[in-house]
Amino acid sequence: MVAARALTVALTGAALALAGCAVGRGNGATAHDPALAGRVDALVAPLVAANAFSGAIVLERSGKMVYARGFGLANRTAGVAFTPETPSDGGSIAKTFTAAALWALVHEGRLALDTPVEQLVPEFPHRRTTVRQLLAHSNGLPPYYEFFDPHFAVGAVRTTPEMLRVVAGVSPDPRFEPGTRFEYSNLGYDAAGLVIERVSGQGYEAFVRERFLAPLGMSASFARPARLADWRGVRTQGYRFRDGAWRDFDAFDGEAFLGASNLYFSTRDLARWGSAQIERRVLPAPALAAGQRPSTIAGQPSPISALSWYCDPHASRCHYTGSVNAFHAFVHWDRARAETIAFVSNSTLPPWQTIALQHGLVDALAGRAPKSAAPPAFDRFDRRSRASISGRYVAEGVGSVRVSTDGDTLRLRVDAGLEFELFQVSRDAFYVPGRDWWLAFSGGQAARRMHLRSMYVDAVAQREAL
Repeated sequence: MVAARALTVALTGAALALAGCAVGRGNGATAHDPALAGRVDALVAPLVAANAFSGAIVLERSGKMVYARGFGLANRTAGVAFTPETPSDGGSIAKTFTAAALWALVHEGRLALDTPVEQLVPEFPHRRTTVRQLLAHSNGLPPYYEFFDPHFAVGAVRTTPEMLRVVAGVSPDPRFEPGTRFEYSNLGYDAAGLVIERVSGQGYEAFVRERFLAPLGMSASFARPARLADWRGVRTQGYRFRDGAWRDFDAFDGEAFLGASNLYFSTRDLARWGSAQIERRVLPAPALAAGQRPSTIAGQPSPISALSWYCDPHASRCHYTGSVNAFHAFVHWDRARAETIAFVSNSTLPPWQTIALQHGLVDALAGRAPKSAAPPAFDRFDRRSRASISGRYVAEGVGSVRVSTDGDTLRLRVDAGLEFELFQVSRDAFYVPGRDWWLAFSGGQAARRMHLRSMYVDAVAQREAL
């Protein structure tokens, strides 16, 4: 997930009408299990009614689709409905394809992960950084694209080589010694996309299509054009509902970089990608075994595997997300249960409801009644007051969670593990890239509690006395 790009709210009256329709009358609806369809529709209907969800959901079991439905509109100007076959911005889910492509080249003997990136990509600005450190988000490059805003003219197309040249001129030394700490890195994965191109001799999209999209039947997925004006056909656009009307909150224009983002997927295709992970059809067994292990940074295991998935401790359940402006995409697969969940949204789903929906879909497919998606009353913070969340929190099953401040930067560390940056994504919610944790707080300054949710953790931690 790209944490520096915000999350918020949305949806439409047309989608509200769909929420009340019987399954099978929604946008491209398919349901083979009425009880499952009832659980999912009951979970999604309040989000639709609250103008908080338009998009599509696909659930699979043993590679077979058991639920598929679209909600609302993909393009409001053209009046195009969102269906399970509608391509939408996948954000950081592209990273799972980039990581798989690198491991395919390693398996073929064409790439060694400990090779300095500069040997393969001469534009790369830092000599000591290796391909492995790109994969592990431990490279010392500027982490987010906002860094480059002063260096490109308004409306100019930005490419990865040009951004790397900017870094060489402005920041010739890495922000930290590569391999010594975690920092979620979009440009690192774009540079990994260049590695794939230089080693394979193919363009990034051509390589990904040949190795993954075509063999897995992901026919509705593609790399977007740099300029949105060059789009062929009707494009899925991003929106948010503000002051009683839908407003544009769209993808960024002029992005000609691939590796970290900028792949578009239908929900049906994302479900195919998840089911292929379960069935071990993405990579040869040795490459899969190596990539499933956590990346290691400064001797500590990263919560992200070397194939760019967040996984449970047994690596039997894994997921990844992508968010950019109004768009959110999610893939979750459970190898033990042979179950896959995918959804995409173009409606600025609110932060706490995002993780609630992800959890709820897992529960629904597993036959459990989803918990209420209604968030509790959380403390709200502005830029000045958010430092008040600092302190040490303890939760059973999680350990000691310390939040610290360094100027405007918030950081989080569990026990003696890696440190991660903490981003405020709404007045009452925070996100931790690298752990894929969502945090909120209650109780006020005197009795502050941390509410912590991820796909594998659901806990409330009490802050120790100040």
